[in-house]
Order: sequence, then structure tokens, then C-alpha cells
Amino acid sequence: MAYTKDEKSIIWLDSFSGFEYKHKVQILELAETPFEIVSNFDKFKSCIVETVGESVFTNMKNTLVDGDYIEGVLANLSKKGITAITCASMNYPDEFSYVPSPPIILYCKGNTSLLSKRKFAIVGSRKTPSFAVKQCTEFSSTLSHDFVIVTGLAEGGDTAAAMGALDSGNIISVLAYGFDYVYPECSRNLLDKIVKNGLVITEHSPDIAPKRHLFIVRNRIIASLGEGLLIVSAGERSGAKISAEYALEYGKDVFAFPYSLGAYAGAGCNEIIKNGGRLCDNILDITSSYGINFTEQEVVSLSKDEELIYNIVKDGEIHIQEIENKCGLKPHVLTAIISLLEIKGLISRLGGNKYCAIK
Repeated sequence: MAYTKDEKSIIWLDSFSGFEYKHKVQILELAETPFEIVSNFDKFKSCIVETVGESVFTNMKNTLVDGDYIEGVLANLSKKGITAITCASMNYPDEFSYVPSPPIILYCKGNTSLLSKRKFAIVGSRKTPSFAVKQCTEFSSTLSHDFVIVTGLAEGGDTAAAMGALDSGNIISVLAYGFDYVYPECSRNLLDKIVKNGLVITEHSPDIAPKRHLFIVRNRIIASLGEGLLIVSAGERSGAKISAEYALEYGKDVFAFPYSLGAYAGAGCNEIIKNGGRLCDNILDITSSYGINFTEQEVVSLSKDEELIYNIVKDGEIHIQEIENKCGLKPHVLTAIISLLEIKGLISRLGGNKYCAIK
């Protein structure tokens, strides 16, 4: 890939370890363009030394004398199949223009055009209950028809969101470390599939290892990119809850699955709802907020359980308790299936928890 002088300058700046994100931002703010810093490096010596120290300044200057340094960095990225999108790039996501502390660079593997499409974020904790995993997968699959789904790579809710959107190709996974690592290791196969079908991004150069605090700051990227954010599970101190806090701070729509009293995996979800999030127990809670009418979509096929429920409802107006008695499915499974049938335009909710067929 051909990079502009400004893009190369940012990639060069980000190649140095030993100083933090805020220091890199401070250096970039010294001049009108990133390339001006590189081309007049000595001019900014006092400020750079004050920011990162004499030894780091000397190391940076030496790489500018070595004309092969930046080309070596770019060659290494290319060898690893990584594309760098910087804050000076034409395809840098517009969403970052409206939030504090945006990443100065995104290292990407996969279909970078997904960054310019409409996006919705879905996250959950590692200890997501099985019923929430199932609903998350189905919600993600449905929403991926109109949105690129943005999530992480952790087991539980993130994995469910990724799996739901994978077949559509509308999936972006945001890592909290560099591409030389995979965490958790059990997610390696899923990561490879997302790279092939969708997009994986990180603000960290390939050699940056996973660290606890990096996952917290990574969540701001997930919250930034989505028009809205769905939390499918969250403990009282989970990363998913932190993502919701970022999204609320950024003025984004935040939805959360409700949980029963005392459910550990949902304590954070219930708190999010109390503090400004929207209760979401039906996919229409989300789609109606964005003017999406799924009932106009063509129904391709029904699963065995969907066909079972539809055949029960199509005989006439029926209460949800009677549906449950006839089908023998657990309530949380039944609720998810009914939501999908509503989306497909086959049944409609009436007053008093009653349903009827509309096709």
C-alpha cells in the first residue's frame, strides 16, 4: 500500500515504544502536519525532550538519519498483512471526530471498507449465560443486515456477537493488543475467520502484548464506532459496563438485556438501564430506534423451532403462556424465537401478551 508523507510520519512515530498515547498526541500537536515534525525534527527538540526524554529523542532522530528505517517498518506491516489507517488518512473513520482521545492509528487486517459503513456495537462479559449467548447471536445476525457489527474478541458475549455477524461479512473486531498476539488463545480460529470475512483492527503496533489496562481503553473505540451499543451481559465491574459508560459519555444510544434480581452476569446491565440505558428484550427495541423495518424483508427460511411456533400462532389469536404450554420450549428461548418471527413479518404482538399471524 502506498502511504502519504503524513501517514508515514504517524506510522514512524507510533513505531517507538517507551512513551504513552498522550505523549504521541502531544508531539503531533507541535506542528500543523505530521510530516513537518519529521522534516524539521531538531526544531521541536526542546518540546520532544520535555515530553519523552533525551534518550528517546536521540533514538528517534537516529532513525531519521537511517533512511531505511521507515521503509523497514512498512515492509514488516505488509509482510504481516497489516494495513495502517492513520488520523491523516482519507479513510480514517468519521466517528472519531466527535469523541475525545481518538486513536492516532488503526492497524487493520481484512476489509477496511467496513469502516465507512453504518455500524452498531454489541459486547458482553466472558461469563455470559447461555440464554443471552443465544439471543446475542440472533440479534447480531439480524442487525448485520443493516449494520456492521462492532465487538471485541473475548469469550462469551463478544464471541456470540462475532459469530452472529460472521456469515454476512459485516463484522469488525477490535483488539486490545498487537497482531503478534492472540488473546484468549482459544479465539485464534475465530480471529482468522473474521480477518477472512470481515475486519480486525487495533490501535497497537504488532509487538504490543495484551495487558489488563489496554482492554479498558480499547473499549472506547468500540463505543466510538457504533451508532448505538447493546450490552448483553455485564457484571458490576465488567469491561462491558465500561463500554456502556463510554457510549453514554459520547451521547450514543445504549441498550441492555434485563436480568432477574440477583443474577451476577446481569447486575451491570440492570445498573446501565437505571442510569440512562434502554431496556432491550426484543430486537425491535433497537431497530425501531433507527427507522429499520424488518417486516419488509423477504423470509428465506424458518428454523425447526420457528416453524413450530409459527404453526401454533397461525391458528388464531393466542396468549404467550398458551404458546409456551404447547411448544414446550423454555421462556427465554421462546421469547427469542417470537422476536425473530416478528422481524420476519410472520406474527404480530397484540395487547395483553397475545400474538397473531399476519401472513
